[in-house]
Amino acid sequence: MPSKFSGGKELRKHWMLDSEMHFLNHGSFGACPRVVLQVQQELRNRMEERPINFLVRELPTLIRQSADKLGEFLGTDGHDLAFIENATAAVNAVIRSYPWQAGDEILLSAHAYYAVKNAARFVARQFGLTVREFSFAFPMQDDANLLTAFESSITPKTRMAILDHVSSPLAIVYPLEKMLAICRQHGIKTLIDGAHVPGMLPLNIEQVGADWYVGNCHKWLFAPKGCAFIWAHPQQRDFLQPVVISLRMDEGFPLNFDWVGTRDASAWLAIDSALQFYKEMGGTDIPEKLHIFAITMARKLAQRWSIELPAPEAMFAAMVTLPLPLKQASTQDEANLLRDQLWQQHKIEVPLFILDDGQLWCRISAQLYNTEDDYERLAAAIVEMA
Repeated sequence: MPSKFSGGKELRKHWMLDSEMHFLNHGSFGACPRVVLQVQQELRNRMEERPINFLVRELPTLIRQSADKLGEFLGTDGHDLAFIENATAAVNAVIRSYPWQAGDEILLSAHAYYAVKNAARFVARQFGLTVREFSFAFPMQDDANLLTAFESSITPKTRMAILDHVSSPLAIVYPLEKMLAICRQHGIKTLIDGAHVPGMLPLNIEQVGADWYVGNCHKWLFAPKGCAFIWAHPQQRDFLQPVVISLRMDEGFPLNFDWVGTRDASAWLAIDSALQFYKEMGGTDIPEKLHIFAITMARKLAQRWSIELPAPEAMFAAMVTLPLPLKQASTQDEANLLRDQLWQQHKIEVPLFILDDGQLWCRISAQLYNTEDDYERLAAAIVEMA
């Protein structure tokens, strides 16, 4: 498959990234373009010039206007969205507000983001719940075992399933439509962790058909850090409150999320600039472009390291998780030391981790500023370390 990707080195000027760095970890925290950061700084200046006028008189309207812009991009209305700092905070808001009954069960993947697991465990202790995890083999040939493992883990007490849209460690796109259909058959509420999805995959939230959907805008949608959202179905929002209860508690979703005390909301207000930059860089063509580039680079790495891709190419988007031909790590702490070694010796930034099989893995990201040389440097560095 020929790569349709172009730009790379030429486009990198739009970001503030260290010119000596091979940045293959956009997936962790993103990287905000210069033009968006400039808009954010202008908003901060306005806030500091007239603090009361900005925070009291202007901000409520500005937040709702930004929500309308984001809602248009996501296929929903702005009044169905609330801004929040990150997807983990959004998951917390849902599960810490939900009217649980002792004995209820929460179901999520064994590969769920660990902070989300912790939030579920915290709520379980608080309300007397059970957290149940479903496991499936990885590498995988298709989604059959995943779906079987998921459905077989459902019990009559399963009240809510927290489902990844894109797996953080595995980088696979979950078969969300099939999983949601299973949940509807069993009468289970669904909370989708779409931390990586906005900007990486085409997304129309209302068509997804979940009860709640949360996602980050500071990863693949180019917003400043601290810009995320929570979407709630109209029938599943009356109980929703932010983790911090404040002055607008009784005004209902989403207004109760708009103000939880003094904070810098400039990342939210810069979303229009981020959306405009996304559009100028290719808009709806970006997901396919990055997917093809990521798969092309993953194939080259696999050939260089004599490994196989761990899942069908169609199950990946703009990230690919690959096994490494290294034996120097058996714990996550050791994996982190190797990750830091790649940075210190080669200026390569890429996450390494250990899965349940004891294998060392890396997750590569593909973004518009990346070039083939970034991946070639990684390939050579790993061969050197082997």
